[in-house]
Amino acid sequence: MKTGFARICITPPMGTPMAGYYEERFSKGVLDDLWVHALVFDNGKTKAALVSVDSLMFSSQKCDEYRKVISEASGISEDGIFISCSHTHTGPIVGRDGFIWEGIEYTENQMLYHLRDAVCVALSDLKESKLYVAEGKAEKVAFIRRYRMKNGSVQTNPGVDNPEIDHVLGTPDESVKLLKVERDGGDDVFVVNFAVHADNVGGEYISSDFVHFLRETVENAIGNAKCMYINGAEGDVNAINTCPTANDRVGLDYDTFDGCPRSYAHARHMGRVVAGAVLQVCDKALPVGSDEIRFDEKLITIPSNAENEKLEEAKRIKELYDSGREDELPYKNMELTTAVAEAKRIVFLATGPESYSYTLTALAIGDVVFAGLPGEPFAEIGMRISDSSPFAKTFVCSLTNGGDTYFPTSSAYDEGGYEAKASRLKIGGDEIVISGMKELLEKLKA
Repeated sequence: MKTGFARICITPPMGTPMAGYYEERFSKGVLDDLWVHALVFDNGKTKAALVSVDSLMFSSQKCDEYRKVISEASGISEDGIFISCSHTHTGPIVGRDGFIWEGIEYTENQMLYHLRDAVCVALSDLKESKLYVAEGKAEKVAFIRRYRMKNGSVQTNPGVDNPEIDHVLGTPDESVKLLKVERDGGDDVFVVNFAVHADNVGGEYISSDFVHFLRETVENAIGNAKCMYINGAEGDVNAINTCPTANDRVGLDYDTFDGCPRSYAHARHMGRVVAGAVLQVCDKALPVGSDEIRFDEKLITIPSNAENEKLEEAKRIKELYDSGREDELPYKNMELTTAVAEAKRIVFLATGPESYSYTLTALAIGDVVFAGLPGEPFAEIGMRISDSSPFAKTFVCSLTNGGDTYFPTSSAYDEGGYEAKASRLKIGGDEIVISGMKELLEKLKA
């Protein structure tokens, strides 16, 4: 096995429109740089590329365009190119999202060229390599963000110390998975997989969020290593502890646009905790069985979540919000975001498709597999995929080769909350995703 690595800076200029929230923001500066990382595998017969990008998300259509150009430039099959976004909420808008950012675009060619060049540079850096895999645990930095309230309703991000919270709806996946690549004559590469929203900083300054501190801490501790991050099933997971201790509150800013505590200091803490999990296990990692490289895809179709019976009220909410009259709506903070997201989804799907098709992707390196989902799956979905996988170690990867919508669990539709109300997919999509990925992984393993 040979591997090649590349890291290219993709920090945009000041004034760039920023992604992540339901409001216009334009960058005023840079807290830390954004990067694209590319790790290429070559066993002499087959090549594949694992690409990690400090960006909120790319649409499936955009990823298809990127993979085609990368393939033409590198000779790597399109099916063997994995593009995964970190989901930072303090990066640039890439592409046009008809839901939220109508008419606002980031320079497409700039991102395309960065991705293409990263893979090509990695190909020129091939070195004999040995691969190892390990798993650690990062506690109290990832939390399910959906709660049953005492009045029976369900809220996403109901706030800290909210006395109306009854109980949380789910369990986060605190596992930290590591693929360690030891390279003769070059820096080692650490591929880290963890499941959480990268939304700890907020504001109008560019940052890769906690991922910056994760990479920095690992690299400073090891000395001869490069670290890249791939997000897991983070659809209903963030870093907000609703019942914090005095220690948990240190360094947090509670005066934010949606009432959720954020700060750059907390991003640093979180990155160091995840890095600590990596450092605890990296020297005890086990060899990856075989140097075989395999990849494949599976197309699934999920009905759309149209609710035309709510269309008139949805139009009213959307119109008030879009015209800057949200004060006339009876919602605040995350409840407002939820109402607006639901309204925009209903209006969009009134003339939208009856179903959506998504491509599930899988890349296996020996007995380790990267299972790519083109959206934001709930933690339960990721854990069910991992538990049913025939591979020795499964890295569930969200926002991979696409990032079009949430993949909620079926129970979430009856319960409520932001994610299910915003999702373009009809109830039952979780079972289609899980069974589709299970079939794909079993086919790849056979």
